[in-house]
Amino acid sequence: MKRAILLSFLALVWDAPATAAEEAAAKPPEIVWSFSGEARFRPEYRSDFDLTRAVDDERREGFMRLRLGVGATIRDDVRLFFQAQDSRIAGEEASTLSSQKNTDLHQGYVEVRRLGVAGLSLTIGRQELKYGDERLIGAAGWDNVGRAFDGVKIRFAPARYFLDGFYARISSVTSGAATSGSDLYGIEVQAPLREGGEYGAYGLGFVDSVQAAGETGAPGSTSIHALGGRMKDRFGRLDVNAELVWETGESRGDDLRALAGALEAGGTWGEAVKTRAFAGYDYATGDEASTDGERQEFFNFFPTNHQHYGYADFEGWRNIVSPYVGVSFTGGKHFGQVKLHDFSLEEAGGTWKDAGGAVLGFDPTGSSGTDVGRELDLTYRYRWMEKVTLEAGYSRFDPGGFAEATRGPDASDWGYLMLTFGF
Repeated sequence: MKRAILLSFLALVWDAPATAAEEAAAKPPEIVWSFSGEARFRPEYRSDFDLTRAVDDERREGFMRLRLGVGATIRDDVRLFFQAQDSRIAGEEASTLSSQKNTDLHQGYVEVRRLGVAGLSLTIGRQELKYGDERLIGAAGWDNVGRAFDGVKIRFAPARYFLDGFYARISSVTSGAATSGSDLYGIEVQAPLREGGEYGAYGLGFVDSVQAAGETGAPGSTSIHALGGRMKDRFGRLDVNAELVWETGESRGDDLRALAGALEAGGTWGEAVKTRAFAGYDYATGDEASTDGERQEFFNFFPTNHQHYGYADFEGWRNIVSPYVGVSFTGGKHFGQVKLHDFSLEEAGGTWKDAGGAVLGFDPTGSSGTDVGRELDLTYRYRWMEKVTLEAGYSRFDPGGFAEATRGPDASDWGYLMLTFGF
């Protein structure tokens, strides 16, 4: 009898409801905090960017960037993210007792998830936008400041694909009682049509309501629309990456029709040390004539050009014909790459612009030809720890006939050493 009573008591205790403390411990937390950061230091050396030794333009700069991010996820329904950034060049202050106020908010947004439909979310605020290889829309992470957009993004990602719609305010100009400026908007869809592949299509628009003089001298606004598609896939040891874009609209009141394309194919072999040999071709139309009121120069939108058209940043995705070849080696913590570009103008009478869009050379007569030059890029990266890397690079640009005639005859050298800590 006593044994039965004892067993019954133990059963009641075993099945007794959990205490409030136990229930609280079992529940997922209301708010989950996350912290992230990056510290990056990059000294650079550049000589003869003007392609002439007659003028001393040798530059030695030390770039420093610190990012600290704080995220808060509330019941998996809402996520808040804030990322502060301090970006500076060593010694840019007037003295060690002054400050250039280089600290700013790089990102700050609210992401609302589960908007009544599975996979539907909304992000509002300052945020990075990156699509594909960032040839048109990118965060420009190489830049010491980087790029973020003030806007809104809605995403529908039910399973293996996503559909984005976004709008961003690029600039605001207030004149009297009215506000005008420039805006970016677009739609992007991406789906893995094959396991491990990326296939996407997009439509982009850029509108600048500010009046500016066009090729004929008459003022006009800008309204550019782009339709494009991209794919990245692997077939055994072979990998293929391609993108094609068509643009139409108006640029400063001038009619715009432009086209751009990029293609790269490579093969990888080896086990302990993987070797990849690759070849590619970059193309974008240039302006045929500078006074006819019609533009053919491709509009590069807001890209990350640095990793695509030569690390020395002499080129962007506009008025370019550029075949290239390269080989890379990956083994353990080490990565090395050699890449050689050949640059020409698509239109001899069009402008030659650098990665940021600044004009480097222009001969409207076309008599200087189209040969811009060649660039050799060497890159080495060592992953010291999971989020700590040391990277070194060197580039040499040798001018061709067009560059010699419009800028200078001498080669330009550029090199850097970059240390990145992340957490």
